[in-house]
Amino acid sequence: METGKEEESFKAFLRKIQGLGSKFSSEVEGIKNSLEHSTVALYATKKWEKKVLDELSGSIRKIDDLIERYEYNTSQSDPESLKREKESQLDEIITNCVQQIKEHMARFKEGEEIPEEKNNGINGTQGFIPPEDWLKTAEKNVKGKLQVTAPNMRYDDLEPPLKRCLLFLSVFPKDAVIKKSSIIYWWIGEGLVKPNKVQTAEQAGEQCFKMLLLNGLILPISKKHDKKARCCKLHDGVRDMLTSQVKEAGLCFKNFSSKMPTEKTNEDDKRPISYLAATTNEQSVMVSLEHSSNEFLSLFNISAQYLICDSNKFSEFKSIKILQLGRWQVCSDHHIEVADTKFLESLGVMKNLRYLSLQGISRITMLSDSLVHLTNLRILDLRACHNLETLPTGIGSLKHLTHLDVSECSLLDRIPKGLSSLSELQVLKGFVISRGITSDSCRLKDLAGLKKLKKLSINIARGAKANDDLMELKTFDTLSSLTITWGQVTETPSLEISLPNLEKLDLQCLPQLENLKGLKSGGFPKLKRLYIRGGKLKSLNPTMTETEPWHVDTLRLKFLSELELDEWSNLERTFPSLAYVEIYKCPKVIAKPLREGNILISEEAVWEKNNEGGWIQM
Repeated sequence: METGKEEESFKAFLRKIQGLGSKFSSEVEGIKNSLEHSTVALYATKKWEKKVLDELSGSIRKIDDLIERYEYNTSQSDPESLKREKESQLDEIITNCVQQIKEHMARFKEGEEIPEEKNNGINGTQGFIPPEDWLKTAEKNVKGKLQVTAPNMRYDDLEPPLKRCLLFLSVFPKDAVIKKSSIIYWWIGEGLVKPNKVQTAEQAGEQCFKMLLLNGLILPISKKHDKKARCCKLHDGVRDMLTSQVKEAGLCFKNFSSKMPTEKTNEDDKRPISYLAATTNEQSVMVSLEHSSNEFLSLFNISAQYLICDSNKFSEFKSIKILQLGRWQVCSDHHIEVADTKFLESLGVMKNLRYLSLQGISRITMLSDSLVHLTNLRILDLRACHNLETLPTGIGSLKHLTHLDVSECSLLDRIPKGLSSLSELQVLKGFVISRGITSDSCRLKDLAGLKKLKKLSINIARGAKANDDLMELKTFDTLSSLTITWGQVTETPSLEISLPNLEKLDLQCLPQLENLKGLKSGGFPKLKRLYIRGGKLKSLNPTMTETEPWHVDTLRLKFLSELELDEWSNLERTFPSLAYVEIYKCPKVIAKPLREGNILISEEAVWEKNNEGGWIQM
């Protein structure tokens, strides 16, 4: 993972503000020598100091606008010209600010009358600053203001819903890299982002995330060569500011932490979870509380890795809305283990629960049937529960469920038929096409009635015959994203499917398929992103015979040891709208879009098309 250029722009922004303070200081030295030490000058100090701060606030906003314009205006063909323009305007803003300060001071030096009501305060002893110190004090106040102005101003400019979304991020540790999906799911569970006539709750969350990025309040982190930020972190200054704003906003976050507890204390009776420190010195569980009742509303596992959960305590969480016990960290190596799963039987009392995450927790083999009583549940995240073998047969009672993630649950070999009655489901990850089909197993055709389903990922189990099931995909008109992963199967996969609204297609571990003959562009009129990762694919060329062009603009080819591509022009004819190509560990691909001709591509290569239609290697 690497930080995006926006982090550098934010640092540059802070440097500009500090530079503004330095320039102000040097100008003050010049003004200082020209002033008389008098009560008039003392009063002038108080008045112009406020004006200085007002001027600086306005200037900082202008500076911020210039930097944002520079970083996000991608239509500029000459970025260096825009940079020079930005620097010129920035210098002009600072110069004007200092000039106005000088002019204001000069008016008092020339004997401008002091208002009578202010005169008494100055001549009195209370709060009096000695003449030799007044300018130094004013300068210190102004420079101190500069240190906190930028984050606070950005925060103050946000709409109230965005402020609240941002405040919830203050609970994460310093420098923590946070997955975007975890953040958005939390917001949805808290009710901070809601669906409307034109957006799902997830889309509203995506928009909030983007707005916080654009305002520089969260820093984007993305994988190498990935344009989209899949994760983020808080700048230290922003995190400190948020910590001070939490109570003012009416939120109450309580952190339960401990260093290798050796004996029970009174505090242990208040802990929602007991845990043992193993690989780290300190682990913690964050809880948000209701001020009036002191009841738990959210329980968020910040860093606890070994959980000993008390069923009796869990049965008291009748008002809780968020239960994030699982992994939110980006690194999949972050291990979480639960000593006893009996606490899951207490889930049924949590009637208000909207978000449940057990992601990455080992030793959970099954979920209690009490889960079916969570009729308000929106999001169920079971990703990477590697020991999970079965889901409750009554899962169909979760009528408000919009997101279900059972991906990377390698022992899960069937999906209950009740899943087909979840009419609100929008995201389903990890649907299993199994080898053995039973009467109570959910088949792909059973999901055809889920008219709100937008994202679907399918795992084809080892030995399963899936072609008949895949043919049913033609009825999934609402799908915008589809991922199919094949296990070790004996039949040749059929790709003769048609999805009119699909925008992203991700094919993984394609077995016994040398080309994409069954994949027709006419069946995917809106497809923009095509990813093919792993398998025996040898050629993309058969698609060239089609009369309808592909509209794919992003192509990712990875781990294709047999794929051959010797002419870049063939690739562009197949995908005439192509603007981004990533090739990784495809040793037989030798084509590249450079004038020197075809040369062997190294292990990884990424190209992006520029505004002139040429290709640039990233």
